[in-house]
This record gives sequence, structure tokens and C-alpha cells, in this order.
Amino acid sequence: MPRDSLAYVIDMIRAAETALRLIAGFDESEFLDDERTRWAVYSQIIVIGEAASRVPRDFCDRYQEIPWSEAAGMRHRLVHGYDSVDWSRVWLTLQRDLPPLLYQLGTLLPNDENGDLQAF
Repeated sequence: MPRDSLAYVIDMIRAAETALRLIAGFDESEFLDDERTRWAVYSQIIVIGEAASRVPRDFCDRYQEIPWSEAAGMRHRLVHGYDSVDWSRVWLTLQRDLPPLLYQLGTLLPNDENGDLQAF
């Protein structure tokens, strides 16, 4: 059974939240010095990009404000360039790009009558 588009959005949200939680309280130098955190964040960015690439084209076309192809492209660069990751670029992505993406993705989820996200 094919997954619903929102299931991929939820995967992206969960991975983004995890990545941001992993770097909470870090500055860039702490991030760059912490190999375990770098690779943990790497895995979450891979999940975001992979899920973005699985969202059906018609859904992406309806929500063009979401940078679907950029998310998938970041995954592609990380996976195929695993041996030369620019960790400062990853940090910049976490700081500059991930919070707005998380917000944008959250607007796609249905709310219940109290305004709370419904459990999926």
C-alpha cells in the first residue's frame, strides 16, 4: 500500500525536530568538534531529503513554497559526498534553513478543533 503524502511530511518533521534537538545548546565550534552529533544530524538530513524525494509530484506542485527539491538535493550531496562533507555548510543549513522548513511543513498538517495537531 502506498504511503500517504502526509506520512512523508511527518517523517520530514520528525527528522527536522530530531536534528534541531541534537544541536540544542551547541554553537558552531561545538558542533564541528562533536563527531557523534555531526553524524547523527547527517542521518536526519538524509531522512528529510529522502522523504522529500518520495512526496508525489502533484502534492509538491500544490505546495510550491516548500523547498522539496532543495531538501532532496541536500540529501543527494551528503550521500554522494559522504567523504567530503562541508560540516560548516551543514551547520548553516541547520541554523538557517531547517527552522523555516519545519514551520512550513507544520502548516500542511491538519489541526483538530482545539488547534492541536492530530495524532498520526
